[in-house]
Amino acid sequence: MRALNTQLVVDRIRGAEATSQADLIQATKLTTGTIVSIVRDLCRRGLVVRAGQGVSRGGRRPTLLRLNHSAATVLCCQVGSDTATVAVLDLGAEILARRDLTIERERGPEAFMAALVTCLQDLLRTHAPVDSCIAGLGLSLHGAVDAHRGVMLFSEHLGWRDVPFGDQLQQALGVPVFAEGETRTMTLAERRQGAAQGAQDFVLVELDTGIGMVQVLEGKLCRGRHHLAGELGFTVWDTAEPAAGGQRPRVLEDIASLRALCHQAEQVPEVVAAVAGQPPGGTTEAMWLQGLVSASLAGHAAAREILDNATHALGIAIANIVNLLDPELVLLTGRLVYAADGALVDPLCSCIQRHLLDARRAPRIECAVLGTDAALLGAAGLVIDHFLSADNLARGKPTG
Repeated sequence: MRALNTQLVVDRIRGAEATSQADLIQATKLTTGTIVSIVRDLCRRGLVVRAGQGVSRGGRRPTLLRLNHSAATVLCCQVGSDTATVAVLDLGAEILARRDLTIERERGPEAFMAALVTCLQDLLRTHAPVDSCIAGLGLSLHGAVDAHRGVMLFSEHLGWRDVPFGDQLQQALGVPVFAEGETRTMTLAERRQGAAQGAQDFVLVELDTGIGMVQVLEGKLCRGRHHLAGELGFTVWDTAEPAAGGQRPRVLEDIASLRALCHQAEQVPEVVAAVAGQPPGGTTEAMWLQGLVSASLAGHAAAREILDNATHALGIAIANIVNLLDPELVLLTGRLVYAADGALVDPLCSCIQRHLLDARRAPRIECAVLGTDAALLGAAGLVIDHFLSADNLARGKPTG
């Protein structure tokens, strides 16, 4: 009971910029003696610090409390399809340092993990606060993930299968490792500190190199029996019989993913010219997308048709999700959403509305707000949630 009460107090302190013991008593309904004892213990353990004085409500000004963000260091890595972003954060999920790693997929996951360990160790030496314990490593993985075992089941874009990230990195670093799929880490971040705060039933749809979806039902992630729930991009889009040789039918990603649009854009001379005129830098996909949008806005019919076809396919797919699941909120994220300052969002939303069973009961459709750091922040949340969990707090001084 003590550990659960402590977690209740920690959660309230974590969710506020600053709070007082009186506020904690009111919010948790715990007794004054219990709150005083728990706060004293948290301060002694370095998890909570005093943050000045608040406004008087008729008596002495209360002492404010806040989570000690420097009490532990959080390691994170977002493993994408071409690059990985490695970061060091504090307990408040503020990014202290970051570095990008190129993924040489042909060398395999073992070589990547060796490079990741070296990078993390270097970042820790140069950026981790002195005497700060390591809370753990959070991984956001581009592919299907068994979060319980920390295993990447497969990644269509990386070509990797059954990779035990959790066990191997925990052995190499000596800290707890938590892994989750990229779109799910984005969802967790948006629910904690982004556009989905307070939502209990919603879906997040990522429109990027691939197309992914996550459903949150009654406040919990839906992973599926085999951890494969949400593979929207592999929705069969062409019901024709497979060609000779067993080639699979076309799926949504073959038509409307960023990768598919880039391949189509390479066949449009106006887009090729637009890309050639861009300054160097940025990813190849980003350059082709910008070229495609620019050519479309300039009135080139072929570029416009590519975007219209993609918007139509995505609109139907998302409308099908709404008709099946009846969420209160649909969150859109990914480079296709943010391209050209969101120029594709309005036509996409219009297409969704046209294909709903009952447009009068349509969910809110909004863009995610955490941007490119959402997956990192979600992975950090996995570590912080564990570090401040009832089980970990019950050990006395929390450890990584």
